Amino acid sequence: MVHPADITPLTFLDYPKKAAAIFWYTGCNLRCPYCYNPELVLGKGGGMDEMEFLRERAGFLDAVVLSGGESTLNPDIEELCRQIKELGMLIKIDTNGSNPDVICRLAEQGLIDYVALDNKMPSNRTWRLPGGHMLYDRFCETLKALLRYKLPHEVRTTVHPGLLDEADILRMIREAHKNGYNQNYYLQFFFTDGEVKTLGNLPKPTRRYDRGLLDDMSPLKIVYRNFPEDRYKN
Repeated sequence: MVHPADITPLTFLDYPKKAAAIFWYTGCNLRCPYCYNPELVLGKGGGMDEMEFLRERAGFLDAVVLSGGESTLNPDIEELCRQIKELGMLIKIDTNGSNPDVICRLAEQGLIDYVALDNKMPSNRTWRLPGGHMLYDRFCETLKALLRYKLPHEVRTTVHPGLLDEADILRMIREAHKNGYNQNYYLQFFFTDGEVKTLGNLPKPTRRYDRGLLDDMSPLKIVYRNFPEDRYKN
């Protein structure tokens, strides 16, 4: 079985209202410049025994978050989820939405309970995945699968003013809404103090987003995460 490269033993933030552990798996089919986990994206394999870890914490942890990297690339993800379920724990998947077939298989077998789906870009930008599929198309397929299976989920976007402006963000929110998403839309602000290495070595943002404009023009309620307004210049 493919093992995680690292384990976060306890979080109350990553699975809503649950005590969870996070398993971090290596490998990703994207190269997002703001990624905080370049060692996972570019790494191979891992040495953590996740099931031994969970067995020791059965009755204490409520849930497990499978993250990375891109956790749906793990060829053993179905068996992993079965073993976690046998311990009576909930499972959340963090995904870029590039593998809707994996999400469908897990959903059909009742092996996942919550999905955090990243929306990377609006439809007017192209991002071709290895194998030729367009990322936006795969994102839409994954979102529609979550709605079809009635799986609890959220859609979120990591934002940096140098990569996505207000028009881009509003287009992404409207497109998600058009595809049936009608819950809170989460914007996660990219921030680095210069000490944390990211995959693309992005500089600090140098302007604020116009949150009033975003709130007024969005068809969905926006929830802002990690927007440290006082940390960068106007």
